[in-house]
Amino acid sequence: MKQDTYDKLDYACTLIQDQLESVRNETNEVVGTRDHVAIIKHFAKLRQMAEWVKESREVLYEIEDKLSKEQIPDVFKENGIKTTTIEGVGRVSVSNRFSASMLDKELAFNWLRQTGNEGIIIETVNSSTLAAFAKSKLEEDGTELPSDIFKVGTTPYTSITKVK
Repeated sequence: MKQDTYDKLDYACTLIQDQLESVRNETNEVVGTRDHVAIIKHFAKLRQMAEWVKESREVLYEIEDKLSKEQIPDVFKENGIKTTTIEGVGRVSVSNRFSASMLDKELAFNWLRQTGNEGIIIETVNSSTLAAFAKSKLEEDGTELPSDIFKVGTTPYTSITKVK
């Protein structure tokens, strides 16, 4: 990255960081008024700013990800580099991160058992599925999951839907 580009992004980030304390103070002030309309308007503006920052971060992450997973590995391969040390940066190497999933869970479990690897099989329930189940039981028939077996929590959140 050119120094001018870096300096401008650094300046922009510094401006944002400096303003965050103002945002925190203004949020506390508006909440202190207990005026729900003012609070919601503040919240809506804050959400818009957060969305803009998120979109900007996503662009940076996309560029970073492509450099990390495609472009730098390609250049290392072309130049026969495994590891290099760059002054002011550190030691740089390209490694492989593995991922694996089961195309057929039953067949995969059988194969693992047959090859003596049953120790890595763990019975589990997806946390989102369990949360949805807990919600549906409570809403359908008022039944809560036993608190000595399950930890169930709720977190309130505010949503805004545009009115047409």
